[in-house]
Amino acid sequence: MVLSRKEKQSYLPENLFFLRKQKGKTLEEMAELLSLKGKSSYKAYEDGRALPDIHKLLKLASFFDVAVADLVYQDIENFKDKKIEDQTLFEVLKVPVKAAAGYARSFGDSSYIKRLETIKIPYKPYGIARAFGISGDSMEPEIPNGVTVIGVKINSREIRDNQSYVVVTTEGVQCKKIRVDKKNSIIYLISRNENYPPTHMSTNDVSEIWEVWKILYT
Repeated sequence: MVLSRKEKQSYLPENLFFLRKQKGKTLEEMAELLSLKGKSSYKAYEDGRALPDIHKLLKLASFFDVAVADLVYQDIENFKDKKIEDQTLFEVLKVPVKAAAGYARSFGDSSYIKRLETIKIPYKPYGIARAFGISGDSMEPEIPNGVTVIGVKINSREIRDNQSYVVVTTEGVQCKKIRVDKKNSIIYLISRNENYPPTHMSTNDVSEIWEVWKILYT
């Protein structure tokens, strides 16, 4: 007899607890990752009292580097028979360092976007993704010079203070930590390297925002 998805046992609560502990993350950190109101909202997932929506489920699977089906239906802690990670390679458009200025001017031009090179990564993005080449030491030590970051596109309402983002304006492309002054519609761009002073701009000057999701060191 073939079991339907509805009939399969779900291990989601146990997996979320196990993987969070394995990553060394707190309930508060996981709640912040998913933009939940507080740690009790995330604990409800681990207790089986609530279910994440599909967007949050995809984000969790990406964060823990497991396939969605494994996250839901496999007892990951005791699963020894096969490799859990999804080895499928996913193509992502890459904006090289030298092309960053051109991308800032032409991000809305579909013909320009099609000319960008692609790279393959072993992670499934939970939304629209871009790869950006990083030049400079302003975000060290978190994001070293020469690496490639994978960004997932978000809207301004999803920005979390003090997280790292790739910000696209008509002036260029920058990777920075962000703090938002919603009252005055100002975005502060802050370098991790304290040798670089913060800058700011109007939220109206921002064309695209990409949340830094993965850092590729090779």
